[in-house]
Amino acid sequence: MEAGRRKAAVEAWTPPYCTVVGVDTSCGFWYRACSNCERTLPDDPRNPNSNPTCRLCSQKTFAAPSKRLYRLLVSIATVDKVMVVVCFDRAARVLMGCSADEFVDFCRAHPLAAEKAAEMLEGEMCRMTLASSKKGNAEHLRVAAVEPLRTGFRPVIETLRKMTRTILFVQEKGSGKNMGMYFGIMHDDVMVGGLHEIFGAM
Repeated sequence: MEAGRRKAAVEAWTPPYCTVVGVDTSCGFWYRACSNCERTLPDDPRNPNSNPTCRLCSQKTFAAPSKRLYRLLVSIATVDKVMVVVCFDRAARVLMGCSADEFVDFCRAHPLAAEKAAEMLEGEMCRMTLASSKKGNAEHLRVAAVEPLRTGFRPVIETLRKMTRTILFVQEKGSGKNMGMYFGIMHDDVMVGGLHEIFGAM
């Protein structure tokens, strides 16, 4: 047991800081899992609304519904290297600010939201604890813990929701003055595109 703890301590690595170079939200940034035991469930790519059930849990108790969990591929730059790491659900929620189910629902209403979420995270400086997979055969290191370092950091979903509220305000008022107000309050200290670019034509 002591040897196992020493091995885990060696495998975990916390660089002084990491800069997010890019986030891949173009394909499969989430996966389905059992809401009871969180085992990965098979998903039908032809049917994004599929709701597979866990055979093991359904045999013991009842067919628990599935849920989505994050699996974000993130390119980061450390002091001396650039690498791709995987942010699974617990770490990804720190950056995204909501569950994967909530974010997928948001993306359905705003098709370009996933792309813009990736852009928002680019350049963020974080402290990350990186570790090998539990089985030790994964292609990328996983993010065991993440702490954004920028003062005033807000999770992605908070900024996106703020934008949508402002868009509705602009739509209701329909004046150039209000449009200018939108660009002034978009994202405190990080400007993120224009109305049409973010969520399509109004």
